[in-house]
Amino acid sequence: MKEEDRLAAIIYRMEEEVVIVPRGAFIRMYNGQVVRNKSFEGLTCAEASKLLSYFHCRPPVNMSNKPLAERAKLDKAIDFLDTIEDDNPEGCWVIQFERGGNLVLVKSLLWIGYVLYHLPSTNKYGSIYVGTGEYNIDLPFMI
Repeated sequence: MKEEDRLAAIIYRMEEEVVIVPRGAFIRMYNGQVVRNKSFEGLTCAEASKLLSYFHCRPPVNMSNKPLAERAKLDKAIDFLDTIEDDNPEGCWVIQFERGGNLVLVKSLLWIGYVLYHLPSTNKYGSIYVGTGEYNIDLPFMI
């Protein structure tokens, strides 16, 4: 396998497993199209401290496994993606507040080096990966 192919495969896997966005950053239109939410004002500090406020930026995989009663409570325009709260192993995400609560960092312990940053109560967020491209297979034994 060429290095370019290996790199492409790792990037694809990382995009599927760890690229996340704050809840409400994207909305699903009535026709099923997903677009950036122009009225997104950010998460409050209380919301930003919960794993269920962050969604995987990929088509949902675990949504059909949720109980029907739980799915009925969701806002279909906003809560159409998988939350990181359900990720395995439990504890693979860490939420950290910096600058007196004015910055939230959500870090992956499976892909060490991936960080989502969000400024609560603003529409500013983004993510970055600075790492070696190695999956942390030891995490279940470390938790």
